Amino acid sequence: MIQRITPVLLLCILPFLKITQAQGITFPINVHDGQNIETCSGFFVDSGGDTLTPYTSNEDYTITFTSDFSTENEDHIRLHFLFFELGDGDVLYVYDGEDESAPLLFEVTGNELEGQQIWSEGASLHFRFVSNGESNGLGWLAEIECFALCDAFIAYATSEFDTFDFCPETQTVNFFGFAEYLGGDPLGDGSAFLYEWLFEGELKFGQTVNHTYDEPGAYPFRLTVTDPFNNCEADTLITVRVATIPDFIGTQASSDTVCANEMFTLFGNINPATWTGFPTIVDTVAFINDENPFESSLVFDVFEENAQLVTLDDFGRICINIEHVNFGHVRFELECPDGGVILLKDFGPGGAHLGEPVEPLDNIPGIGYDYCFNTTPQFGTMDETSFQFHEYLDQAGNYYVNQPYMPPGNYTPDESFNVLLGCPLNGQWTLRVTDNIIGTSGHILGWSLFFNDSFYPDSLIFTPEIIDEQWFDAGGNPVNGNPVSITEQNEGEYEYLFLATDNFGCTWDTIIMVKVLPLPEAEIVSELEIPVCEGDSTLLTVQPLFIGDDAHWLYQWMLEGAELEGSIYDTLMAKEPATYMVRVTDTITGCFEIFDIALTTQNCDLEIPNVFTPNGDGINDLFEIINLEHYPGSNIVIFNRHGKKVFESNDYYGNWWDGGNQPDGTYYYVLTYVRQGERKQAHGVITIIR
Repeated sequence: MIQRITPVLLLCILPFLKITQAQGITFPINVHDGQNIETCSGFFVDSGGDTLTPYTSNEDYTITFTSDFSTENEDHIRLHFLFFELGDGDVLYVYDGEDESAPLLFEVTGNELEGQQIWSEGASLHFRFVSNGESNGLGWLAEIECFALCDAFIAYATSEFDTFDFCPETQTVNFFGFAEYLGGDPLGDGSAFLYEWLFEGELKFGQTVNHTYDEPGAYPFRLTVTDPFNNCEADTLITVRVATIPDFIGTQASSDTVCANEMFTLFGNINPATWTGFPTIVDTVAFINDENPFESSLVFDVFEENAQLVTLDDFGRICINIEHVNFGHVRFELECPDGGVILLKDFGPGGAHLGEPVEPLDNIPGIGYDYCFNTTPQFGTMDETSFQFHEYLDQAGNYYVNQPYMPPGNYTPDESFNVLLGCPLNGQWTLRVTDNIIGTSGHILGWSLFFNDSFYPDSLIFTPEIIDEQWFDAGGNPVNGNPVSITEQNEGEYEYLFLATDNFGCTWDTIIMVKVLPLPEAEIVSELEIPVCEGDSTLLTVQPLFIGDDAHWLYQWMLEGAELEGSIYDTLMAKEPATYMVRVTDTITGCFEIFDIALTTQNCDLEIPNVFTPNGDGINDLFEIINLEHYPGSNIVIFNRHGKKVFESNDYYGNWWDGGNQPDGTYYYVLTYVRQGERKQAHGVITIIR
């Protein structure tokens, strides 16, 4: 067996060894050169005599240590090198016997033996030290002791998975045993070793065996290896742990029904279950109301005598599985064995369920949620924690919608856990739950109490540790963080996977469903083409993209983001240039969407010339009226100076009058057009000059 000690430990040990040399025996190699010393104690050192003085150059010394058989069966020698430092080229040779004809075990230099142990196969170890004429080291210091052969016989066991922690699934595991003598194999054939395994009262034989596990728990087994040649026996006790199954209480969405484009949050919470070989959980179904308080106790006797809670970290958690119609109507108290009491939760205003009670029929137990109290809570006190809302079908078939409830999880107690410091762990721990309001009730469905795992015997308790967790979005893509925020654009039902891995290598997952409701789909249309003429009003209308969708819609118009009082219909008469918005709410789903339209204006005043020159030069050849395009269907009639009509058009735009064959001179026009539903006329004189 090789043991390594730290430099700090060496600094503490070496002065101690120098002091005890006066009481024991020190064997410098130069003083006892060539001697065979029979001893089972003392210290082997270099010629310097201690760890502060170097040995000299050109040394060549030998020494042998042999067991003095001062203790029965301790017929082998072992040296533990507490310090070892040789210069370059200086060598210590170690032989497994009385002289250099024995097998060479080591040829070492530098710090190679620092902290190591050397064992003899027989009764003796022989050493030869040779130094050169160059730099010298500080030498060595080794403690001498004897041991029985069987003390060095060690048994080991491994599994085919290189671990003894397994996941809770039915599986048959192969185990492999082996054994060895520390310091080398003695006479005899290792293949003749006998292997005996004891699994849960079942004996199995052979170097390789298997055993089946199918339930969470701790399963010790013992391997005993016998060497019939040397009549030695070694055993090892190993505990196989099969992981417990966690729960995902507290893993939830901030809302299980949201609108499209509405952000919601996914909270991942996995609660490892603690396995114990003694009672820590009370399974019960107890009715509670103002006339029926609940009291139950757990008794512990597995802790060390006089063990007590010294720090807050010593307390693990207390969890109560309960359903009740109003959390403000119940009080939780925990009493420790010496009579100390902590108020976990007092009566309060309440207003929300615990778990899923059956309100009309208090004789039917509902579904309890776990409400825990510990020193590292995720919530404040219950009175400080906000309600959440859910819908559920109770055990009597009643359906609840938007029901306020207290989320399960870890809460802060109303009183500090400091009141329990000094409480003994062994003894009776009592939970009391009382209801103070007539007509309200609920059920306790169990409770549990745990302390820090370090207090329990190793074979009696374990809790898997969650080492990794991951959210996956509806497309199966990993999402960083926990909690995570999600937004979905389209309606539908979406599944989100929460995956966790514990230190047993087990993976656990749960799926959270979120229903995404559709948003209203519409557009705002303007009666008039935008931009509209300055001073004109246009009717804005919300038009659904799909006929019939607007049957349950509510409207609220806004101007530049500010609500317009009374504008709650699907139309709005708009005049001012601005951005008009309308919030359309579906009263069935509660979802809303905001639509907007930018209303801009333009100058639509008519510009009518008083002269044009239809001479074919491409400049001012036509009687063109600017902005007339805004008044489609306009009528124009042109008369000569004698009152005779020479031109008429009932849709005068683009078909401009070029004067025709009329001579130069003055003409009169009458233009009739419609603006904002009002018929208007413009008339005047137009002169032709060629």
